[in-house]
Amino acid sequence: MTAPVTEERLINAIALVSEIILEHGPKYAPLLDRLEQELEDLRRRGDPVSRARQHLARASVAAH
Repeated sequence: MTAPVTEERLINAIALVSEIILEHGPKYAPLLDRLEQELEDLRRRGDPVSRARQHLARASVAAH
């Protein structure tokens, strides 16, 4: 069974991949890119109130 993806797990994975990149070179950079994107996506999904405020702010600017 696979454990759920959490912010803590992603941060730990990013730290591990960062160490690997420093030791073995940039060939692992796509993995770091992917993990960073997953973390950003998780954080964005986690706060619907902030997202709703951003949508309303954009709509207000577009209307003026």
